[in-house]
Amino acid sequence: MKFLISIGLVLIACVCVGCREGWQAATYPANGTVTVNGVAANGAVVTLYPIGAKVDVRNSRPWAIADQEGRFELQTYEAGDGAPIGEYNVTVTWPLDVTKMDLAMIDQLDGQFARPEQSQWKVEIQDGENLLPTIAIDGVKLQSKVQNTKKRRIPRGPEMERGQ
Repeated sequence: MKFLISIGLVLIACVCVGCREGWQAATYPANGTVTVNGVAANGAVVTLYPIGAKVDVRNSRPWAIADQEGRFELQTYEAGDGAPIGEYNVTVTWPLDVTKMDLAMIDQLDGQFARPEQSQWKVEIQDGENLLPTIAIDGVKLQSKVQNTKKRRIPRGPEMERGQ
């Protein structure tokens, strides 16, 4: 009897693990570079929004934070896993300091590149390694002082509005 209970528990555990990961789409490595006014955009947040169908049931969005050289490596479900196959609009925000809550929502780019429906960049993720074209943002005046940017918080998408 104990043997049957043990087998039953193992089967339930296997099913639960499968359910947890069954909603995730296959991902492929994807990386690129982002610059602002010719300088590496350390701390810029790059987000991909699927064009057309959702990538999974949770409507996940691949994203990354640029390093000191402006390089980023996309992740969808875990660090560095990449992005699912498909076409995407790309948004870029550049928080004053992504590590501090009060400064993380203030976009130095004044929200100019934060709306996927207005994106000037489109990328396609394919099976295999994906090197994305450089995202070069030029000729923008940066919002660098907290007191001047209080009302310039990173815009929320329509799906993030209250009550939805």
